Amino acid sequence: QMLARMKAKHEKELERLKQEHAQLLARYQHELDKTILVTKVHFETEFGALKEVFQKLAETRLALAGIRPFMEIGHPDETRDYKLKALSTRLEKLIAAYNELISTTENLRPFYPQEIYDQIDECQRAAWMEVTDVRTAGDSAFTHEWYQQGETNRTRFMKAYHTISLLIRDHIAKLAIAS
Repeated sequence: QMLARMKAKHEKELERLKQEHAQLLARYQHELDKTILVTKVHFETEFGALKEVFQKLAETRLALAGIRPFMEIGHPDETRDYKLKALSTRLEKLIAAYNELISTTENLRPFYPQEIYDQIDECQRAAWMEVTDVRTAGDSAFTHEWYQQGETNRTRFMKAYHTISLLIRDHIAKLAIAS
């Protein structure tokens, strides 16, 4: 009888260990299923493309942030024409960064996933909206509403920018080099 109880206890423990093992195995299989095996050349090519595109995004982000700064120290006798000239110079930098972003993104498009491309496209749209808003501002330039629209464009860009950063990290984490 004691032997039967011990046997039942061990069988129960064995069953618990089997279930625990099956759950662990399922978890590992799930992680393995998400892993994408690639060659070293493929990994380096994709990583290089993502790195280059993100660099162009960062350059565009910096130029975008400089278009309508919240705080700007100017001279008390600064004229509207002077402000417009300074704005035009900043806008040229944004347009140059935007054009580089477009060119790089399209040239490297085959080397990164569609979901990353979609978010890059969102950044491009926000940057272009900023260019268009500033170019067509007319008399509304430097008004409170004008600055608010700039903040809206910047926020739209930054939301997609942060999403891209997360998507890239997640994508790279899924890649495994086949040996």
